[in-house]
Amino acid sequence: MEHLKFEIPKINTELPYTEFLRLKAESYNNSPGDLKGYDCPLCKNKGYIEKIVDGNEVLAECKCLKYRDTLRRIKESGLEELLRSCTFRSYECTEEWQTALKAAAHSFSERDNGCFYIGGQSGCGKTHLCTAIVGAMIKKGRSARYFIWREDSTTLKALVNDPEYKTVIDGFKRTDVLYIDDLFKQNTVSDADIKLAFELIDYRGRNRLMTIISSELTFDQLIDIDEGLAGRIIQLTRGNQHIIPKDRKKNYRLRK
Repeated sequence: MEHLKFEIPKINTELPYTEFLRLKAESYNNSPGDLKGYDCPLCKNKGYIEKIVDGNEVLAECKCLKYRDTLRRIKESGLEELLRSCTFRSYECTEEWQTALKAAAHSFSERDNGCFYIGGQSGCGKTHLCTAIVGAMIKKGRSARYFIWREDSTTLKALVNDPEYKTVIDGFKRTDVLYIDDLFKQNTVSDADIKLAFELIDYRGRNRLMTIISSELTFDQLIDIDEGLAGRIIQLTRGNQHIIPKDRKKNYRLRK
């Protein structure tokens, strides 16, 4: 919060000063702002709400700023269309396993925290349902970040000895909702990959932050890569683990 820096108008001496400040704050909070992209009923698109704290006027950030930041990041990442198209409504169920998976993802999206894992068969709709969870959380006003493993892990590993590393990884660590898409989608998983994945997932687990993970790997395959990381993921996602057995009939990309 920061102190307001505008001139206080002439005070009505018949009005108690505390009441004057209250009315002034109320006037500010009811005035419209010019922020775009989201219509906030709380701050009226100014990004800040005036409060009176210990007899002082202060500006407090509106919670819509996190939402606006999420929308900006999604637009910049090129994932805006994916978020728009991958909803629970648009996920088609023609098999019982799809119906069960959709119900599980939808139920998880109604929670406030926890970890969710979908692994196994490629092309079975894992990204669709995980994105639908993210979309549902964004609608609740939660901040969200996508971690596209093949791209973002490469960027972070290159920065590991740079002061910028902490700033970049903290953005993924601290967001309300993190979706790690296609964990270990690569030919070779290095020690640096394992260390990065553990740093992200362990931090979020310890701080009870919502984490969604999709991967083509089963838990047995994760254990073969690193038992410590696999054990942490299994522990955190208990009750929200969904492994789709390898079966080309379940690859809907091949059908199309």
